[in-house]
Amino acid sequence: MKALQNTKLAPEGVISRIVVIFLCSIASGCAEYNSVDYRNFAIDTFFPTPNEIQIAEAHARSYWSRNASRFGPEPRYFAVEASTLFPYGGLYSKLINSETTASFFSHGKGTYSNLHLLGIMIYDSRTGHFVSNQGYVSVDTPPHGGVARFGDYMARYIGTGSWSPF
Repeated sequence: MKALQNTKLAPEGVISRIVVIFLCSIASGCAEYNSVDYRNFAIDTFFPTPNEIQIAEAHARSYWSRNASRFGPEPRYFAVEASTLFPYGGLYSKLINSETTASFFSHGKGTYSNLHLLGIMIYDSRTGHFVSNQGYVSVDTPPHGGVARFGDYMARYIGTGSWSPF
């Protein structure tokens, strides 16, 4: 009789385990999305063209209008991709001293052929504009939606601004 009762309970135990696994996977996804990375993703500064600034600022403004209710007031800054940059002289010393250039070193020492440099601008959600016309050069980026440091700013990384968490 006990064996029969245990077999009846087995499916419920399996369902409970599946639910727990599902909830843990959701929680880990949320933890990644809400992660904060205190490493500095900026390896250098750059100055984008006025056209790049205008386009990136429009993308950031649009992103903020779609997602403001999800994030609340903090962090007030967003890191927005404004440019794709080409490797330039003196870059190696900046790469080896950076906290976040693992992708560069994974391709082998001294090769710039696969190096993907991004020009990141910092958007201030309170003013609706970039904090300055200077941006930051980045090799690796935090996950979309993650908060990280770019120069002196802790900012939520939104890529080009077209990505949405939901």
